Amino acid sequence: MQVGIMHRLALLILQGPASPFLKEVAREAENAGAKVFKINFCLGDGVFWWPRKADWFTGGSDEWPAFLLDYLRRNGITDILMLGDGRQKHAAAVEIAREAGVRVHVLEHGYLRPDWLTIEPEGMSGRSWFPRDVTTLRALADSVPAVDLRSRFKSSFLTYALYDLAYHVPNVLLGWLLHPNYRTHGPVHPLVEYAGWIGKGLTSRRRRRQAQEVQQRYLPTETSAPRYFLFPLQLPGDYQIRIHAPFGDHFEIVSATISSFAEEAPADTRLLFKTHPIDNGLSGWAGFVMREARRHGVEQRVDVIDGGDLDKLIANATGIVTVNSTVGLSAIMADKPVITLGAAIYDVAGATHQDSLANFWRTPQAPQPDMPEVLAKALVTTTQVRGGFLGAEAIAAGARGVVTRIMDPCSALKRPSSAATIYRYEPELRQASITAA
Repeated sequence: MQVGIMHRLALLILQGPASPFLKEVAREAENAGAKVFKINFCLGDGVFWWPRKADWFTGGSDEWPAFLLDYLRRNGITDILMLGDGRQKHAAAVEIAREAGVRVHVLEHGYLRPDWLTIEPEGMSGRSWFPRDVTTLRALADSVPAVDLRSRFKSSFLTYALYDLAYHVPNVLLGWLLHPNYRTHGPVHPLVEYAGWIGKGLTSRRRRRQAQEVQQRYLPTETSAPRYFLFPLQLPGDYQIRIHAPFGDHFEIVSATISSFAEEAPADTRLLFKTHPIDNGLSGWAGFVMREARRHGVEQRVDVIDGGDLDKLIANATGIVTVNSTVGLSAIMADKPVITLGAAIYDVAGATHQDSLANFWRTPQAPQPDMPEVLAKALVTTTQVRGGFLGAEAIAAGARGVVTRIMDPCSALKRPSSAATIYRYEPELRQASITAA
């Protein structure tokens, strides 16, 4: 760490995960000599910050830029930490901080999975500062030892669910009175989302049985080895889709992909869509995918699986189609061909398929032998820290790593010369949509 920076640092924390993680970050930062400030926007923010003191912003979105700029100046803020770059106030904060000369650190789940967190300057995916040229990546990789990607921390869906309730229920019950201008960053009201989870819970046994039946059709046997492409679905409301993908619409991307598959893929191949592990069931992926498959005459070659063993499905797949899911990076680590239809930091020559989607169905490009290790090492030395948002051990490790990176950011990360994101597969996807119509 750079001691000079350590004593000058004044860290402002905005919104974070629904867990005690940010409170542990604050403790670590203060122990390292930093001053810590916090702005809460809703009761849920306060639940996981209590009993620490915080300032509150309860005004309208149009009041936020002036409020934040004044706050930065009055308190001598040097750094801001926030979860994700897509929430309206966070996106505005990045621009305001840049103009004010304040560093921004964006926190998220790790690109590497499991047990890693991402900490990047100003943005992720299409806005990431992570280098994309192979020469730079190899130079970064040469400076670090081999990366141990094995799981270290236990995770609990029950803990995740209880924390989520603790965050959202106070907002629903009292938010209308205490912060009426606040709008949740999620695409649907929390009560609607919980209704979806209740429905999934009531059908869990049937869904597990169906997933086992679907998976059996795709795993090799003594007499057959199906050739299939795996498409891990993401959450439609995720900012990785909304601001880092063509169209900003996952359904339109899936529809165009099915059209391309029907037109270009060899007749002996199949396409398997896998729902996201925390999809609440409201997206209706099974019905949508199969309607599109029937429309293109490939309903006998397309399936949707809600569950199953992801590692086995990756290991036996001919290739993985993704928008920008971290599953794509996991597939590269397993030496599988991957195509990314959106902005993904691992979309690098030698790691992912660089030709057209049409050619991916026929001749998918596998990663070069050394690229999985190169990517893992380069990510760990620039944007990844061990830890998680749930569980005492994972939180403690993650908070230490995040504070270390804030105090001493990687000098190899440079702001890209162009802020514009170009989705190279968007024209092909649009053409597939037109053809389908």
